[in-house]
Amino acid sequence: MGRAFQHMKKQIGGNMKGIKLLLMVTAASLVACGGGGGGSSAPSTQQATPKPDQLSATVAKTAFASSEACPQGGVTIDQGIDANRNGVLDPDEIFETQQVCNGADGGDGVASLIRVDEIGAGAQCTYGGLKVSVGLDASDDGILDPAEVSQISYVCSVTASQTDGFSSLLDMEGEAAGANCTAGGQKITSGLDFNRNGALDIDEVTQIKYICNGDTPVVYQTLINTSNVASNAQCPNGGVQIDVGLDVDQSSILEGGEVTDTSYLCNGQDGEGSISLVNVEDEPAGTNCSAGGKAIQTGIDSNQNNTLDPTEVMATSYVCNGLDGANGAGTVSSNYFTVNTLLGSAQQIECYESESYNRLYQVDYFSVNSDGTGTPYQTCYTETCSNYSMENGSRQETKSFGDAGCAQTHYVNVYCDDGYEWNGDICQSLTSVCPDGQVDTSRGCEAPVTSCLVGQKVEDNQCVNVDYVAVTGNICGIYKDPIKITSGQHFVTCDTSFNNLLLIEAGAILQVDRDWFILAKNGVQVLGNAISPVVIESSPNNLDGHWNYFDFAGDVYLDYESEQFIGDKVSYLQVRGYQGQSTLKGVGIAEAQIISDGHLTLDNVLSVGSYFDLASTSFRASFIIDSEVAGDAIPYIYGGLLASSVQSTARSLYLMGQYSGSAETNLNRPAVLFNGGVSVYCSTKAFVQGNASLDSLSDSNGVCITSDNETPLTNKYAIYILGKEKLSTSADQTVNLEAYIFDKNGLVQPTEITWKARYDVDGTYYDSGQTWTGRKVDISLSQKEQYEVYVESVNGQTDLLGPKSIILNVQ
Repeated sequence: MGRAFQHMKKQIGGNMKGIKLLLMVTAASLVACGGGGGGSSAPSTQQATPKPDQLSATVAKTAFASSEACPQGGVTIDQGIDANRNGVLDPDEIFETQQVCNGADGGDGVASLIRVDEIGAGAQCTYGGLKVSVGLDASDDGILDPAEVSQISYVCSVTASQTDGFSSLLDMEGEAAGANCTAGGQKITSGLDFNRNGALDIDEVTQIKYICNGDTPVVYQTLINTSNVASNAQCPNGGVQIDVGLDVDQSSILEGGEVTDTSYLCNGQDGEGSISLVNVEDEPAGTNCSAGGKAIQTGIDSNQNNTLDPTEVMATSYVCNGLDGANGAGTVSSNYFTVNTLLGSAQQIECYESESYNRLYQVDYFSVNSDGTGTPYQTCYTETCSNYSMENGSRQETKSFGDAGCAQTHYVNVYCDDGYEWNGDICQSLTSVCPDGQVDTSRGCEAPVTSCLVGQKVEDNQCVNVDYVAVTGNICGIYKDPIKITSGQHFVTCDTSFNNLLLIEAGAILQVDRDWFILAKNGVQVLGNAISPVVIESSPNNLDGHWNYFDFAGDVYLDYESEQFIGDKVSYLQVRGYQGQSTLKGVGIAEAQIISDGHLTLDNVLSVGSYFDLASTSFRASFIIDSEVAGDAIPYIYGGLLASSVQSTARSLYLMGQYSGSAETNLNRPAVLFNGGVSVYCSTKAFVQGNASLDSLSDSNGVCITSDNETPLTNKYAIYILGKEKLSTSADQTVNLEAYIFDKNGLVQPTEITWKARYDVDGTYYDSGQTWTGRKVDISLSQKEQYEVYVESVNGQTDLLGPKSIILNVQ
C-alpha cells in the first residue's frame, strides 16, 4: 500500500485569530458622480424578503436638491437593518449612507447607474440581504451590465442576536484643490464606532478615500480586438471573434471587463476553401462618425491572397467614439437605477431536458428624479434556462425582450466536454487522428509528455526551458513575460497580473501595502519548503488593514502510481490577511496554510497536508486529503473528495451535489471518506462513509449514503470512480474508466481489482457476462441496455464503500 499521503498531524501554533467583527456592509462606502438631478422627495424603500427569525436588510433611496457633498443634488442611499420590523428604515436603524451625485457643471461623462438586487444566503450574507451595485454605463444602453460595475456593497439580513455589533460610520467633507484632488472634490472617511458614541473618532478611522472632480470632460476611446476562433457554438466552421468596448482604464488595451459587445464573423461550410477576413481601419470625423472611430470591413478572401481587397468587401460597419458632453446644469436624462424582480420560470423559451437553472426576471428602469416611485419609464425582461448536467456538456439559452429601448436578443450557447463536439443535437465523441494514448504533434502521433522539470514547459509535446525574467524588488502592474519572483522581501504596490508563467522561489515574502489583488492564471509554481515557505500577507504599513484577493490557476493531475502531483504545484504557501474572494484552480497544493477573513474557492484542486481557516470556503471537484478545514462559516462541497482529514468548522459540511462547471473535472460526485468526526448537510446524493463518527446529519431528502461511521475506523476499501455518474455510448464503442482506491491510511495500490456490469429488467438484475480487471479499464458492451458498471472487488474484498459504480446507457 502506498503511503505518500500519510503525514504527522501539524501543530499550527500562534493561530489565535483576532476578534471577528460582524460587518453588515462588506464593501467600502462610495460616491459616484454622473448626470441626474431633481428635488428632494420621500424615500423609496427596498427590503430583503422578511423571515420570522431574521431582521431584514433594507435600502432606502431619497433624491435631494443639493448637499455639501453633492452641490448639484443626487440620490442618498441609506442602508441598514429594519430592527423594529415596521418596513421602514428609521433614522436610528441606518448604519451606512452613500450618495450618488449629479454631475457638476462642465462636460458630462458616462452616466452612473445604481442597481439593488435581493440575494439569498451565501458567502456574502449568511442570512441573505441586498446587493447594491454602482458603475458607469460605458455601453450607454441604460443597463448596468456586470462588466460596468465598479463598486459593490452588501446589506445583510441578521438574526436578532447579531444587532449588538459595532456600527459603520462615514464622514464626508469637501476637499480643496491640492495634492489629493487637482480640481478639488470630496474626502470620505470611514470606520467602526468602537466606543459607540455615534461619532467617527480619529482612532476609529479604517479608510480614507477621495472622490475628485474632473479637470476636463472624459471621452473614452473605442477599442476593437479581433481574434481567430476554432469551431464553437457560434461558428461551427471557425471564424473571427470581434470584441468592442470603451477604454475605461485608459490603458490602450481592451480588457475583459471593458468589452461591451462581442460578435462573430463565421466561416462557411467547406467548399472552395475561401476564408473570412476582417480589416479594421481608423475612421476620421465626418459623416459616418461625428467624433471619429473605427471602420470594420468584412468579406471573403476569394483570391486567397490573405488580404481583404476592396472588391472582396461584403459589409462595412462603424464603431464611433463618443462626443464630448455639452456644458450644462448637471441634469442628464440617462442617469438611472433599476429594480429587478424574479417573476418565476421562463415563458418564451423551452428549457432543454431537466434544467439546472430556470428564471424569468423583470427589470424596471427609473430615473433618479422619480425616486423609484410610480410607473417605470421602461420595463425589460430576461429569461435564462441552463442545463449543466446535460450528457457530455452543458447548454444555456437566454432571451431578452420588452419595451422599445430594451435589448431584443436570443442566444443559445452549448459547451461540450473535452473530447466531445456538438453535432446539432448532442455532444458526441471526437474522432481522434491518433490512436488512443497518443497525441498529434508536428512530428506525427506520439505518446504524450506528461511532466517536465521545474523551469520547463511542454511545447509541441516536448519539454523546453522557460526564459524567466527575475523580479527582485517591488511588484506592481501587468507582467507579460514569464516571471520569477526571487527569495526575500517584496512589496506589492498596486493591482498585479501575471499574464504568463509565474514561479515564486522559496523564501519569497510578498507584503501587500493596500487593498490590491494578485492574479496568476496562466500557470504557477510556488517552490516553498518547510524551512523557507512562500508568504503572502499584508504589509505592516498597509493603509487599508487588509488586501483584496489572489487568484492562481494552472493545470495539474495525480500520477496515481507514484502518488505525486504532476504540473502546476503550490508548495508550503502561507497566505493571510486578505478579505476578498480568492481562487485556486487546477493546481496541486502541498503543506499550505491559508488563514483569512475572506472567501476561498478551490476548483479542480489536488491538496495534501494543508490547513484552511477562512470566513467561508467552497470546494469544487477537488481532491482534499490529510488536511484540516477550519473557520466559522459553512464549507460548501460541490463534488470532489474529502479524505483522511479533520473538520473543525463551526458549521456542518454542505454537500451540494455533482459539479459540472468545468469540462476537465474527474471528481464530480461529493464523497467524505475516512475522516475524523464530521457533521454534514446533504442536499443531494453524497457518500459519507468510513469516518470516525457522524456527529450530525441533515438529510431531509433521504439522498445521503452513510455507513461505517464509527470508531475505530473500518478496514474496508473505498472506491471513487472518476468522471460523471451517468454516461451514454454506442453499442461496441469503448469507454475508458478509472478508479481511485482508498483505505483509512490513504491511497491504495491494489494487487487485484475486478469490474462487472449488470442491467435491470422489471426489478431483476442480469449480469452482462463480462469481467474487466485493473484500476483502469476499457469497457465495451454490445447489447443496448442501461447498465450499472461497478467495481465488484478489491484484493478479494467485496464489501466496498464510496461511489463505486456508474450508469452506462448503451444506445
